[in-house]
Formats: sequence, structure tokens, C-alpha cells
Amino acid sequence: MIKKLKEIFKLNSKKNEPNIYAQIDEMFDTLGVDEISVIVGEDLVLFAEEICGKISELRKKIKDQTGLIIPAVRVIDDASYQENEYQLKLRGKSVYTGYTVPKTDYASNEITRNLEQVCMDNLDIVLTNEMVEKYIEFVQRNNGWLVWYLARLIPTTGIKVILADLIKNGKSIKDINLIFEKICEQATKARDIYTIPDVHKIAETLNVELK
Repeated sequence: MIKKLKEIFKLNSKKNEPNIYAQIDEMFDTLGVDEISVIVGEDLVLFAEEICGKISELRKKIKDQTGLIIPAVRVIDDASYQENEYQLKLRGKSVYTGYTVPKTDYASNEITRNLEQVCMDNLDIVLTNEMVEKYIEFVQRNNGWLVWYLARLIPTTGIKVILADLIKNGKSIKDINLIFEKICEQATKARDIYTIPDVHKIAETLNVELK
């Protein structure tokens, strides 16, 4: 009787195991890395809430000043870090390592100040194609024809280059509807049935037009 129950239990256990396709799907779900992350040592974990608050303020500030939407920032603790050490990473790669005074305001202000500099210095990474798609979706709500026509002229990667170049040159893309109209105008002028319009030249023209 006990032997029979054990056999039944084993059969039920096997039925509950995910099949190979489900396991593959789970593996795909784990692919990818955090777009932006702040890694802090144990001493700085105490200020994690304040750091997160300052990062939220920073994201709003950048949005208001430049129109750039910063992706979500993950704050992670790591016991292997030295005292007061922190690292800023973009897509899993460390781009800045610093040490700060373990005081609430000092630590959170320093980390966010350096995070802002890192984001501005690495716009080509921070402004992802996924974020550009969100800008496109936003404009499409107001002018679907414009987005449809522009998509025939310039790929998403090209729009990304133009937007990043504008921000690098101190221009705001907050009025994104107008920006897309201007991009469309310049792309139409530069249109060639054999080639994609030169996005760098379009960006240069827009830098002059936009005050």
C-alpha cells in the first residue's frame, strides 16, 4: 500500500513540473539587465529611502528641463562593497564609482548629482529605443498621420539619434509634438527614394531652428 502511494505521488509530482516550453519561456523572462541601477554598500542602505526620493525628484527635474524621461532606476545593496562605496551602472556596466559621507542629505545629494551627470553624458544609452517608442505613441495620439508618414522616412533608431542630439545641444524636447513636426518637415525636404534621410543633418538643422 505504501509503495503504491509513493508511485502515485511521484506521478503527480511529474505532472506538476513545467514542460520544456514553459521552462524556456521562464528563461526568456529572466533575460535583460536593469537599464539604470545604483548599487550601495551596507553603510548607505540606511539612506535608501532618501536616495530613492531624491532620484524621483531628479527624474522630474530632467523631464521638466529637457523633456527626457529617465527610465526606472533600481537601488540595490551589496554587502561586498566597501564602506560608503556606491556604483552607478547603465545596463549592468559600471560607469561611475564613488565614496560618500554616510549622512542622509549629503549621501543622497551626491549620488543623485553624479547620477544626473552620468545620464547626460550617456544619452545614447539612457534614451533607449523602448523610450523613443513611448514618445512616438504619445505623438500618435494627437497626430496619427504624422507618425505614419514619419515612420516611412526614418526608423525609430534615427528618431532616437535626433532626439539625443537635440538634448546634447541644450535643446528641450518637451514640446514633442512640435519636435516631430519639425523632424517630418526636414525629413521630407531631405527625402531620397533610394536612401534614408541623414538624421545628423536633420538634427543640425533643428538645433538652429529651435530656440
